[in-house]
Amino acid sequence: MVKENKNRIALVRRKTNETNIEVKVDLDGKGTHSVNTGLPFFDHMIEQLSKHSLIDIELKCVGDLQIDSHHTMEDVGWVLGKAINDALADKRGIKRYSFSYLPMDECLTRCCLDVSGRPWLIWNVFLPAVTIKNIETEIFREFFQSFSHAAGFTLHLENLYGKNTHHIVESCFKSLAISLRDAILIDPENYNNIPSTKGTLS
Repeated sequence: MVKENKNRIALVRRKTNETNIEVKVDLDGKGTHSVNTGLPFFDHMIEQLSKHSLIDIELKCVGDLQIDSHHTMEDVGWVLGKAINDALADKRGIKRYSFSYLPMDECLTRCCLDVSGRPWLIWNVFLPAVTIKNIETEIFREFFQSFSHAAGFTLHLENLYGKNTHHIVESCFKSLAISLRDAILIDPENYNNIPSTKGTLS
């Protein structure tokens, strides 16, 4: 694994027998993105995460899609989360906490986020369809699980109501994006401090 860290930019590469992934993020970007995982619907979800969080994301993944989408989505979550964590460095000056309610047509999703250094996922999301665009929908939980673990985030995602699987999945990514955008903002009134009485968020 190779890492770079300059300002709030990070590059992470990870290669296994199942996936070969490279991710570059700029936390102070404009939401530009270039995403290719071989799974167009999943690419679209990562693009939504980039667009609405204003994090620039360049992501390439070659995975064993001849088996299924599991390894690709889980490992992308891991590498993307790690890149964001690396870019945050010691997390000095960030707001740390955030939440959002994201409506999308008939559905409403809530995301509560703590950039805590303590990975945890609460996933209260029911997806009515078993598959969407050749992806088993249960694998979306695995993406968020690996993402929260590698990023060191306490992440609570809950779909309060909804019927359309596409809308529910997309609202999860967008709700995370809005919460993430707010949580990693530099707080001008707390610029030089780490927002924890422990003095560390690592």
